[in-house]
Amino acid sequence: MQNKVWEQVGDFLNKLRCENVTRDSAVEVPGYRNTQQELEEMRGTCEAIIRSLPEGQRQSLLEWMAKLEDMNSLEGQKAYCQGYVDCILLLSGLGLFRQELSPEELMKQIQR
Repeated sequence: MQNKVWEQVGDFLNKLRCENVTRDSAVEVPGYRNTQQELEEMRGTCEAIIRSLPEGQRQSLLEWMAKLEDMNSLEGQKAYCQGYVDCILLLSGLGLFRQELSPEELMKQIQR
């Protein structure tokens, strides 16, 4: 029964993570929109610079940029899941939520 509960908690957290980020409960990080706008403004200039590079350098730079983007995404997912684990541990510590799994087991359930 316990595993079934944690599976449902993990499913819920994954669905919530993928929900529409424009909902009322979405977090707004200071500086996010400005940085996003600045990146968009720089895009054209940077793409022109990349096109002007020799093929080998261009390919290396594009591969590096793709890895940065992947790492960015993974760091965001990690922070998101860590926030949930921290909330569950807080509720458990307050006696409001029973914790039958270790934090590591909980993370495995959430990351499925």
